[in-house]
Amino acid sequence: MSRGFRVALVGFILLSIIFGFFYIYTTQRMNDLKTKKYLEISKEMRNDLELLIQEKSEAVLLVALTLSEDQTLKQLIRKKEYSKLMLQDLSKLLQKYTSLQDVWFQVIDKDGVSVYRSWTSQKGDNVANTRLDVAKMIRLPKVMSTISVSKFDMTFKAMVPIYDKFGRFIGMIETLAKFDSLVSKLETKGYKTLIVVDKRYKRQLTRSSSGIFIDGYYVANPQNNEHILKIFKNKIDYFLDIDVYEVDEANGYLFSVLKMDGIDRRPMAYFIISKPLSEIDMREIYQRRDNSIKILVLVFIFLFILLYIVYTVNYKRFIQERNEMLEYTVEEKTHELQKQSKKMQYLAHHDALTTLPNKNLFVDRLKQGIKHAKREHKSLAVLFLDLDRFKEVNDTYGHDVGDELLKSVANRLLSCVREDDTVARIGGDEFTVLLANTDQVSVVKVIEKIFDAMQKPFLVLGIEIHTTFSVGVSIYKQDGEHPDTLLRNADTAMYKAKDSGKNTYQFYNEQMTALVRERLELDNDIRNGLRKGEFEAYYQPKIDATTLRIVGLEALIRWNHPTKGLLYPVEFIPFAEEVGLIVEIDKYMLEHCVKQLVEWRAAGYQTGKLSINVSTKKLESEDFRSELYRLVEKSHVDTKYLELEILESQIMTDPERSIDILRSIRSLGISISIDDFGTGYSSLSYLKKLPVSQLKIDRSFVLDVPSDEDDAAIVKTIIDLAKNLGLEIIAEGVESEGQIEFLVQHGCRNIQGYYYSKALSKAECEVFMKKHA
Repeated sequence: MSRGFRVALVGFILLSIIFGFFYIYTTQRMNDLKTKKYLEISKEMRNDLELLIQEKSEAVLLVALTLSEDQTLKQLIRKKEYSKLMLQDLSKLLQKYTSLQDVWFQVIDKDGVSVYRSWTSQKGDNVANTRLDVAKMIRLPKVMSTISVSKFDMTFKAMVPIYDKFGRFIGMIETLAKFDSLVSKLETKGYKTLIVVDKRYKRQLTRSSSGIFIDGYYVANPQNNEHILKIFKNKIDYFLDIDVYEVDEANGYLFSVLKMDGIDRRPMAYFIISKPLSEIDMREIYQRRDNSIKILVLVFIFLFILLYIVYTVNYKRFIQERNEMLEYTVEEKTHELQKQSKKMQYLAHHDALTTLPNKNLFVDRLKQGIKHAKREHKSLAVLFLDLDRFKEVNDTYGHDVGDELLKSVANRLLSCVREDDTVARIGGDEFTVLLANTDQVSVVKVIEKIFDAMQKPFLVLGIEIHTTFSVGVSIYKQDGEHPDTLLRNADTAMYKAKDSGKNTYQFYNEQMTALVRERLELDNDIRNGLRKGEFEAYYQPKIDATTLRIVGLEALIRWNHPTKGLLYPVEFIPFAEEVGLIVEIDKYMLEHCVKQLVEWRAAGYQTGKLSINVSTKKLESEDFRSELYRLVEKSHVDTKYLELEILESQIMTDPERSIDILRSIRSLGISISIDDFGTGYSSLSYLKKLPVSQLKIDRSFVLDVPSDEDDAAIVKTIIDLAKNLGLEIIAEGVESEGQIEFLVQHGCRNIQGYYYSKALSKAECEVFMKKHA
C-alpha cells in the first residue's frame, strides 16, 4: 500500500468521524426540539387545567356569595321555613344555561345543623360534630373555597356565612360541584383527562359515585377513559409520579400530571392529562432534521474535496498538522480522564457531605489495623457513635440545618483523636472511630474528650443546637477478630448506651448480643401472637361499695404464650411501646373487647361500662378515629356502655390536640376516663375543657390511706375536684376495708381492686357478673 493511499485513507476516516459527530449532534438537536415541544404542550395542558379549575372554583364561590345576599333566602332561614328552599330548581337552571353541571346546595344553621340539602331529603343532623370546616365557620364565620373529598366524590366546595339585616350570623350556604364540565372543556382542546383521588381517601369514599378503584386509587371519571385505564393497570403509581411529562411511545400518548394537595399539604388528587402523539404537529422539527442532514452531506462532500486538494498540494504538511492536533487532543483527554478517575476514586471512599472516610474506606483501614495488631500483638478499638435526638433537629429545623450540624460534628470528632486514628461517617447520624495501639483506659480518655467537646453548643445557620453522642466500644481481639464482628458488636454496645439514657458509652460483652437476640425473638413472637390470636382480655370488675353491684369492667390484656405460658402486660407492653407494636395491640384489644361487650349485652349480662386502655401512640395515630368510627358502625355496639381510659400524661403532652381528638370520640357516645389521675401535671384550665366523664385515682395514692396524711389529703382533693367539675370518680388498687371506708366516707363509691376481685378470665367474669347482678 502506497504512502499517498494511506494518507488519503486516514483523511477519509477522519472525515467520516467528523460526519458521524455532526450526525449525532443533529439527532440530539432534533431530540431536544421534540423535548421542548413536549414541554410546551405539557405546560399548556396544565395551564389550561389550572385556569379551568380556578374559573370553576370562582364560579362555585360566586354562586354561594350571590345566594348569601339573597333576601328571600335570608328571610326563609330566619323564619326557619326551610321546606320552601327550592334550590334544586337553581341547580337545573345552572345546568341548562351555564357550564356549572351537577351543582348541589346545602344550608346549615348557626348551630351547625343541616337544615336543607338539594340532593336529598335528609336533614336535621349536626354536621359540626363531624366536619371541622363547619365547626370553624361557626366559631369564626368567613368565606371558604376549597376542593375536597367526601364519601361520594371529589368536588369543588364553597361555604359563605349568611347574616341577617342586623349583621347577626344566622347560618351558612354551601355550594358543591363536580368536575364534569371541566373535563368536557379539556376534551374540546384535544385532551383526555383522568381524575384520580389518592389511595389514603379510599376508606372515606364509602359511597363513591363511580365505584372504580385501581390499586387503592379512586377514579372519579372512568367514563370514556377505558383505554387510558387499561394503560394504567398495575402501574398507576408510575404515572402518578410523573414530574413534568411522560411519552408513552407504545400506546401513542403524551401524559402530564397536575398534582393537588389537601389542607394537610399531602397529595389529595391527581389530574392525569393526555394527548395522542399523532395529534402533535412535528412537521417543522422533521423539516429541520432533513435540512440539517442535507447540509451535513454537502459539508462532507466539500470537506472531502478540500482534503483531496490539500493532500494533492501539500499532503505532508497536512498530515503533520493533523498528527499534532490529534496528539494534543489525546493528551488533553488523557489528563481529563486521569482527573475524573482520581475524583471517582475519592468519592468511592469518602462521605460526600463531611469528606470523612465512608464505610468502605473505614472497613479497609480496619482490616489493615487488624493485620498490624495481630502482627505486633497489640489491641485496637472500634467506637460506634450515634447522635442523640438528631431526628428532632431535622424535623424541627429542616435537613439543611441537620447537614450543617453533621459537618460541625465531624470537625469536632477529628479534633479529639490522633492523626493516625480514623474517623468515618457510615450513614445518617452514625460515625465510627478506629483507635490503633490502644487499651481500655486510653479509649475512655478519648471518649471523655469527645463528650467534653460536645458539651459546647453548635451554632448552625444562626441556630444554637445542643447534641450528644451514645457510644459503643468493641476491642480487638477480645470482642472479635474480623471487621464485621467488631463493627456489629460496637453497634450492639451503642444501643445499650442509648437504653441507659443516652450521652454515655458502653463496652461490648456477650450478654448484649443475647439481649438483642431476645428482643428480636420477642418482636417476632408478638407479631405471631397477634396473627394467631394468642392475646386474651381479662376483666377486673368495678364495684359500687354501697350496693355491691357491678358498675363496670376494665379490660386488661394477657398473653397465652405457646411456650412461656400466661404472660402479664409488664412482660411485653413496654417493649411493644418502644418498637411501635402497641398500636396493633390496641387495635386487637379494641376489636376483641367490643365484640365481647356486644355478646354480653345481648345475653343479658349487667356489665356496666367496659373500659379499654388506649396508648399514646394509638391515640395519636392518623387512622385511629376512622378505625373507631368503623368499629362502632360495624359492631352495632351501644356506645353508652363503652369507655376509653387515657393516661393523664399523654393528654397533657398536647392539650389542644387532645381536646380535638377526645371530642370526636365523645361525639360517638363513648365515655372517656383519665387513668392514673394525679401522677401527671394536669392544668386545671385544660382539665375543665376536656370532654372527659371520669377521673381514676391512681393506686399510688390509695395504697397508704387513711394512715398517710399526705396521701389522704391528695385523695380528698381529687374527689372534691371531680365533684366540682361534675365528673365521676373511681379509685383503683383498693385492697383493704379501711381504704373502702375512707373512700366512701369522702364521696368515692366506685371501687376497683383486689379487695373485690382480681382480673378475671371471660368465664370467671361471667360467673362473677351473675353473682353480683
